This record gives sequence, C-alpha cells and structure tokens, in this order.
Amino acid sequence: MKVGMLILVPAMFLATSLFFLQIPGENGMVGVAPTALAAEPLDSQAAATPSAGGADTSYSYVGTNKCKMCHLKEHRSWKKTKMALTLDTLKPGSAVEVKKKYGLDPAKDYSTDKGCLKCHTTGYDHQGGYVLADPEDKKAVRRAKKLAGVGCESCHGPGSAYIDVFMDIFKSKRKYKVEELYAVGLLKMDAAVCAECHNDKSPTYDAENPFDFEKMKDEGTHEHHPLKQREN
Repeated sequence: MKVGMLILVPAMFLATSLFFLQIPGENGMVGVAPTALAAEPLDSQAAATPSAGGADTSYSYVGTNKCKMCHLKEHRSWKKTKMALTLDTLKPGSAVEVKKKYGLDPAKDYSTDKGCLKCHTTGYDHQGGYVLADPEDKKAVRRAKKLAGVGCESCHGPGSAYIDVFMDIFKSKRKYKVEELYAVGLLKMDAAVCAECHNDKSPTYDAENPFDFEKMKDEGTHEHHPLKQREN
C-alpha cells in the first residue's frame, strides 16, 4: 500500500485532482494535513479523461504562477491553504498523528512515492506536470517547486490552452462565457473532479465519513471573487 495525500477540498474554483488525509470532524471528513493515496502506482492507471473528472491529456500543465497573473487574490489565499502544502505532509515527521491513525509510518519519506504524488502534486505523470527533480539540477528543482502541492490545475485542468484565452480576456477586457474555456481544457468543478483523489482507494478513507462534495467544496479552498467579465 502506498500513501496518498491528506485533503481538504479542491483549490481554485476550486483547484486540484488529489488525495488528502481525512479525519472525522463536525461536518464530516476534515483534512488535517494533505495526504492520501492511489490504489496502484500511477504507471498502471489509465489516463484520466474530462468525462471521468480528470484532465484532457491533449493539454499540458503550466504551473500555478501562470494563473496568478489574472487571479492574484485567489492565488494569495490559496498559498495559505493546506492544499498548497500537501507535498510537505509526505515528508518524515509531518502529520504524525494522522499517519499513525491510518497505519502509515511517520518516519518514512513518502515524498518520492509515485503512488502518493498523483494527489500531492500538480500534474504528476502528465505533460508539463510535476516530476521528481534531480537535487543537483537547480532549474528542475525550481520547476518542480512550482508544481508542488494541489495547485490550480489539479482541479481546473492543465492550462496550456485556456491560459491563452484568459490572457486575451484580460488584455482586451472583453466579456466571455465559461463554455469558451471548457472548450480548451478548463474543467467544470464537480464531485467527479474531487473523486479523483477523495475515494475509497485512499489509505485514509473512512467508510463511515466519506467525502461529501457539497459540504467540503468551499472549505479549505482559495477565496472566491466575482469574475467581472464573465457573463454566466
């Protein structure tokens, strides 16, 4: 069994495919520190598709810093969430009590475990997504840092195409409809997106307190601000 990630909920509107460590709380499962995991190594899992709540593999990941150019307030608030720090919970000595609760070794380093990285990073095993960087390769380390944790694209999908549409909207100040963005890879936020990581394959899954999308979708995510140029 491999570890996954401990979750709170999606990020950006919200943002991210992910796993989170969950513990019972007043309103159902509560993520204390991101951690949860996939049932099988990533290389044995089928590529996700939009209809299944995953990202279209024809697009690539660009990193959360690209998103903040237009969504600065959302980005600032996201950086303070547990979702942004989910990769850290896989490190030795982190989220000790939660790991003990679910039979995970608090002294083990899960941050290089492929089964965990799918839900503790952004775009792992996909084009442009997170990769385990060689510590000696400074450029690769910087690139990996930008994709650590559950970022915008974890929940909203890889942004290589819709980022250009957003930039056009930003520069021209024109109105737009969200369907224009869905057509180029933006994911519609629904329970299927969260279920990519919040499911019974997680080693921290609690059958008595399963993930409740309606209760959790607005907890632990970034702030939501009106999109002035959006028409629907």
